Amino acid sequence: MRSSTTRILTALALALLAAPGLLGFSFEPITQDFAPSGEGANHVFRVVNTTADRIAVRVSVRPRRIEPNGEEIQGKESDEFVVYPRQMLLDPGERRSVRVAWRGTDSPERELSFRIIAEQLPVNVDEAPATQGGGIVLTYRYEGSLYVVPPGASPQIQLETVESAFFNGQPALGITVRNDGTRHRLLSNARVEISSQPGGDPVVTLGPEALPGMNGENMLAGSTRDFYVPLPAELPDGSLYGRIVLDEE
Repeated sequence: MRSSTTRILTALALALLAAPGLLGFSFEPITQDFAPSGEGANHVFRVVNTTADRIAVRVSVRPRRIEPNGEEIQGKESDEFVVYPRQMLLDPGERRSVRVAWRGTDSPERELSFRIIAEQLPVNVDEAPATQGGGIVLTYRYEGSLYVVPPGASPQIQLETVESAFFNGQPALGITVRNDGTRHRLLSNARVEISSQPGGDPVVTLGPEALPGMNGENMLAGSTRDFYVPLPAELPDGSLYGRIVLDEE
């Protein structure tokens, strides 16, 4: 399952390393914050055709949320953003600016999260004669992150529960984390301190290397995530209590 821009970009980077020059176009920036109003509610993105062929590219914006299991759900194309142009034909090497403007509420209660999607359209823009037999048409797609950030928004990450569990038939440690704040936060260099009583001294501290699938994940504003990591051998018996520790931003 894919739940972060990092995974998408990593896949693209691996593809480039495996086959240099195959990327159909470039798109940047891949992450952008928008203000709810004023000058910061408008930004410019850049599309470059890096191929030797003429291509078509379409840009759209969709709201997104992340389910507790990490699945990302994208809504239908948002009408709260104005994207111009939405579609374009690019000659080899051509660069084009795409203007994106927020036209939704100017006073959101918390940060709003979206995907900006730039995708190459699988069309024959040069109208070359059809050839016999089948073929493979490669198209490329970027998924970036847009955030509409109200003034003063900040994350508030809390560890809700920690308990022994089973995941995919194996013993695991279940950790539920929630973001009670108004802005997203990556769980970068996360550490989990576990004690045997509320507010007690930690008897086990799990560093980033012990939190695969959790460390570095994106906690959207108002979201809750369930993580399962390998069960530590030194856990105390009985009820478990914990807190999450993150590096200062």
